[in-house]
Amino acid sequence: MSNRLPRNGATPTISDVAALAGVSKATVSRVLNGKATVDLVITDRVIASVDELGYRPSALARGLSLGRTNTVGVVVPDLENPMFQEILRGVTRAAAADGYRVLVTDTEEDAADEAAAAREARRRCDAIVLCSPRLAEAELRALVEELHPVVLVNRELDGSPVPSVSIDYASGMEAVLTELHTLGHRRVLYLAGPAASQGDRLRRIGITRARATHGRLEVEIIGSGSALADGAASVEEVRRSQATAVVAFNDLVALGLVSALRRVGVAVPAQLSVVGFDDIPFAAFSVPALSTVSVPRRELGAEAWTRLHDTIGGATGGHPLVFRPRFVARDSAAAVAPARTRWETVLPEPGVADGAAGPALLARIDADDVVALHDGTDLPPQDAPRPFAHPITSLAGRIVTERAPADHPHHLGLSFAVADVDGTSYWGGRTYLADRGSTMLDNHGTQRVRQSDIHGHSLHQELDWVGADGAIQLVEDRTTVVSEIAVPSTAAADGDPRAVRITVSSTLECSAGPVSIGSPATNGREGAGYGGWFWRMPAGVPRRVFSAAGPGEETAHGSRAAWLVFVLDAGAAGAHPVSVLFRQPAAATFPWFVRAAEYPGVGVSLASVTRTIVSPGSPLVTALDAVVVDGPLDAEQADTIHRTLLAAEASAAGSPA
Repeated sequence: MSNRLPRNGATPTISDVAALAGVSKATVSRVLNGKATVDLVITDRVIASVDELGYRPSALARGLSLGRTNTVGVVVPDLENPMFQEILRGVTRAAAADGYRVLVTDTEEDAADEAAAAREARRRCDAIVLCSPRLAEAELRALVEELHPVVLVNRELDGSPVPSVSIDYASGMEAVLTELHTLGHRRVLYLAGPAASQGDRLRRIGITRARATHGRLEVEIIGSGSALADGAASVEEVRRSQATAVVAFNDLVALGLVSALRRVGVAVPAQLSVVGFDDIPFAAFSVPALSTVSVPRRELGAEAWTRLHDTIGGATGGHPLVFRPRFVARDSAAAVAPARTRWETVLPEPGVADGAAGPALLARIDADDVVALHDGTDLPPQDAPRPFAHPITSLAGRIVTERAPADHPHHLGLSFAVADVDGTSYWGGRTYLADRGSTMLDNHGTQRVRQSDIHGHSLHQELDWVGADGAIQLVEDRTTVVSEIAVPSTAAADGDPRAVRITVSSTLECSAGPVSIGSPATNGREGAGYGGWFWRMPAGVPRRVFSAAGPGEETAHGSRAAWLVFVLDAGAAGAHPVSVLFRQPAAATFPWFVRAAEYPGVGVSLASVTRTIVSPGSPLVTALDAVVVDGPLDAEQADTIHRTLLAAEASAAGSPA
């Protein structure tokens, strides 16, 4: 027996206790572990030596000798991220209630270090929590077999018995994009997370689903990261993207971006909406408060421990648990500000015949081309050359006009077409004669644009109406306004709160003497009072008409109904229904000219029964207002839109509605 005692200041070891008590280390271990096979005299001597030396047994060594440490390891990719801090807190508190401590390892987003860090932690712990592991699937499957017992957080392995708890990030991303779509956003940017992140992969699945659900929703994806600095570093790409909203991989990236946007003078959400993910504690207290997707972080950690504890005890750990996140609306996301329509001059593409008559003025709302206005100078004389709009397109991409259809080649989208101005045709095609019927005559006039001026979303033009003999019959001031409007929620046909509104108005004057405007109806063809603003719709598409006067073409035609609606149902594969609501905003409205069965078209009838006279000093004022709504409107929805527009017009004029 050795009488060696520990040196001054040295921590006593089990060897020191064994030497003082005169027994082996194995005997000391058996005494300290409460084994009943040791003689009581020896036990007393060992305990006395422990007291004399002040020996404290190593919990780790004792645990290893017993096959357990009452410690679990948690491996996280980024401990600076509050998301992982909250998950860790959930694990720690739940484990402490069962007498376990937690050892934490941070891999700092280094996937190459994950396996080694997890193996090292497992040697010191009874089990492992792998939080959002970045390893490839094959490597992860091999690793979890080594680490058992183990639980996965925010990662699933199909067909594996390894328990897991995770977040349905795909549905979370769908919820975000649906909310942004409802707010009017059509161009969204996603700042993607780490390439190896399963959460990022699931978010992209949500993007794919949202694109399929919402028409004309563009989601651009650019690589970013998971930290504050990554969001800040993305600011220039974000500004170049022309997106109206950004969804960040997580709240840290979103907050970093918001800070950088503030430095470069971009206001959130007035100029750009920003949405995060995870709902970390800082999100609610940022300026502006961050709209985000809330996930139950602590519950995630607590459930991870429950499954791991069951696995340590020999159970299977239960089925995979998936939490569904929820969108939290705060101050950083808002509705798109009413877009200012941009008018741009666009030259026709070579070889494109449809709608390519001369240079076009293109009206764009954000990134959407909604109206192409042509001057008509390249049209043949028999088409009565005149300005016309085609295509006119809904915000979801459905074209609602047609040019030069086979049934009436002189129909030109939306145009101001009049069949008889003192015998001159500004309608095109054949002229109806009482004694001869429809006859092709050399009597076609031309509407020539003298001047065009753009003011915001309004296009003002001055035109001359030139007869077949070259003399000017009428002069016109014309205004075309293309804008985006908010559709009342009760009237949004498919939940989309935006619609395209096209308002055309005209003032016709004469200087040399009265001018008489007629139609086939005034020349003897009953019911054919066409002539005025005329909108030709696509043929070959299922369609229906109803108005404030009731359902059907017969009810609307010839009426002075406050509004009428043309619904184009789904035609070609993949097409969606679209509705056009027509109104006449002028105080004195003209009767409607409506065709739905023979061909689809709506017009303002300037001479439905009798001729209309334009005299010097008594100009003719006429207008057509159209609202293009994606989806099938019904009568109640149409009336809601009409009354909303009436109220807005009355307010703008300073008079009661």
